Amino acid sequence: MAKQLLLFIQSDNPGLYVNILTHCVQVEGVRDIYFAVNEGAIGKLSEAKDQIKKIKEKFEELLANHAAEYQNPYNSMPMLNQVEERIIKILFTNPEISIKNIKKRFPDLNDLLIDVSGCNKKVSSDVISSYISSGIKHICCFELDDKVYSKEWRIKGFSKMYHDICKDIIYYEYIDFSKSGTTIKSFNRMRSQGQLIRILLALSIFLGVILCVLIQQQQSIFAQYAAMALALVTALGLFNDIFGIVERLK
Repeated sequence: MAKQLLLFIQSDNPGLYVNILTHCVQVEGVRDIYFAVNEGAIGKLSEAKDQIKKIKEKFEELLANHAAEYQNPYNSMPMLNQVEERIIKILFTNPEISIKNIKKRFPDLNDLLIDVSGCNKKVSSDVISSYISSGIKHICCFELDDKVYSKEWRIKGFSKMYHDICKDIIYYEYIDFSKSGTTIKSFNRMRSQGQLIRILLALSIFLGVILCVLIQQQQSIFAQYAAMALALVTALGLFNDIFGIVERLK
């Protein structure tokens, strides 16, 4: 099955999106392209439409001399009169609330790439953390090699566009955060710690209730046992907090 791409539109650099789209179509096998726009700001929808139009215009500019690289990605772009059908509104300041809609719109998440290359750090980190922890995989980012920014690169007359960064050697990386070992370990640890906290909280409440009942019934010995158990659970909770802090400091 052909893959789908949900491209977050926040940057005003059409060249970046041309690179992303070209990679995704040529390498990842993407055929259907959707656009995530910010629903939390006035005028953002019209701005996003203008930006999508600029992306198409950038493709058309490049097609004149580099049709081999850009023709298929350009053809995969929706027509301008179809763009609105491919727009998905997401509150960038709180992307977590869009998760249910994303899962409904894209039932086969394994074939969905979500690209946050054009987002600022706050939005991209929120999307990565909330989506991956909710089971939405393949959050991706397009990053150019440092050599592309070098003086030597400019002297040679190379651009930062796909046809130049893929000539003989690939000078970019397309990162899938769900495949990063560090990222997976981090989110797995977050999940396990979250489950432990919920268990400890439930135990604390349960033991607290028992302790109150035993005190009221003047069952001092059993109350002491319950108090000891409650203290142990509290200590485990504190240990978990300390462990989490130490892990974050590594």
